[in-house]
Amino acid sequence: MQTKLNNRDKEIILKKFRDTFETNAQIVSTAAGRAELIGGHTDYNEGFVAACAIDKSFSVAARLRNDKIIIMYSDWAKESFEFELSKKIKSTDKPKWANYGIGAAALLAQAGLFNCGAELFITGDVPVGAGLSSSAAIEVSIANAFLALGNNEKKITKEKLAAICQKAENEYADSPCGIMDQTIVLNGRKDHALFLDCRSLAIEQLPFDTANFRIMVFNSMVRHEVGAGDYGSRKEQCRKALEIIQKKYPDAKALRDIDSKKLADFEKNLDPVLFKRASHVVDENARVLAAADTLKKNDMKKFGQLMYKSHCSARDLYEISCNEIDFLVEKIVEYGALGARLCGGGFGGAAVAIADAETAQKIKEKVFADYKKRFGIDSKIYIVRPSDGTEISRL
Repeated sequence: MQTKLNNRDKEIILKKFRDTFETNAQIVSTAAGRAELIGGHTDYNEGFVAACAIDKSFSVAARLRNDKIIIMYSDWAKESFEFELSKKIKSTDKPKWANYGIGAAALLAQAGLFNCGAELFITGDVPVGAGLSSSAAIEVSIANAFLALGNNEKKITKEKLAAICQKAENEYADSPCGIMDQTIVLNGRKDHALFLDCRSLAIEQLPFDTANFRIMVFNSMVRHEVGAGDYGSRKEQCRKALEIIQKKYPDAKALRDIDSKKLADFEKNLDPVLFKRASHVVDENARVLAAADTLKKNDMKKFGQLMYKSHCSARDLYEISCNEIDFLVEKIVEYGALGARLCGGGFGGAAVAIADAETAQKIKEKVFADYKKRFGIDSKIYIVRPSDGTEISRL
């Protein structure tokens, strides 16, 4: 499924909506997944990231109701969830996926941007738990569906909508994500990567040479959940490190305000674990800035080298990798990719790589075979393209 749905995909989702709700949909809203090219765990430290929306997405076919009831049907979970739109909407323990829609509805209602019932059919091909931000794709596609049904798309900026979707994930899905995923999805542009300043939310579109290079995503099939405790603990460790650093540098509002030279002063004063966490964030921000410059120059060899250094830091300093991802990264590079790294929150999920167009398919085949032999797991490997982030079709 692509962000801009072709006629066949659109017909399929519209038929599924009719079969489910016995009526016709009024709109189809689509939002892409994203590939984090470089910038691991920098977003919630007000740092920098380079990422792109990809040509895998979630779509929502939707129709208004005459009451306050919202019914959502999940095509992948094969189940529906129903709730009433009110000021006291709460998250649900089961099914977990419904909280993305609950949060979007509740926060848009609070903002005066949605106030009626609806029927939604949700489907997509962003692999869940693979570090490709399926959650942001679901949130944004649902939120845009609600806005389109109320003719309110032009009443909110992309920046404010990203903040609403992030808050929905933080407060309703109990996931401590930063602002990066939603921002990338909402601003994705075909054949471009985005450089994002996570403090100012300033975006720079960087051309990506899709004629000669490919982005490859290797799903380890080891389930990744941002809401799990390890992700939150890394965020807390960064906060603790910053508190100590601020005693000497009170003007530092976040770890992005510290360079490696200043951080070196704290090697003996910081707990070793906190020093490692801060070192990763500080060095990763520097790598992202360098990576953005290499994309401007189309120096993909250098970009790949920075990706691999990013992975080593995530593995050794931030300690968010696992044996399966480490194996994938090493094999991907061994077989000719320009670079590879852990993608997303870590603790499983996917590796992302850059390869020239001629060798991408060979890398895919060799890595699949080696991974199956080593772990007995059929990995899922995708060759993706930078994509437009969202689309809304009125019917």
